[in-house]
Amino acid sequence: MCAMRPPGGAGVTGLLAAREVADLLGVSTETVLRWTRRGDLPAIRLPSGALRYRDADLDGWLTSRATPSRGVSTAPKDAARRLGYLASTAPEVEEN
Repeated sequence: MCAMRPPGGAGVTGLLAAREVADLLGVSTETVLRWTRRGDLPAIRLPSGALRYRDADLDGWLTSRATPSRGVSTAPKDAARRLGYLASTAPEVEEN
């Protein structure tokens, strides 16, 4: 069960509506639906055409997008070099 789900959320079915997912994640319903259309967020289409989201799928989706532990870098090795390049090519801003 989704640890973030408020009591009385999905009921007996264990399925969440897009609005409930949006409220849990602090994003708009349209963002949840956009993620679903792109195939990023797994959903179930009911016979009525309504979309629903399983608790377990939502938990897995959040886990797969979790920020790495502190001190662990997942950036490419040359990212620091590229950032250094960007910093050296940025125009200087005069302070008054």
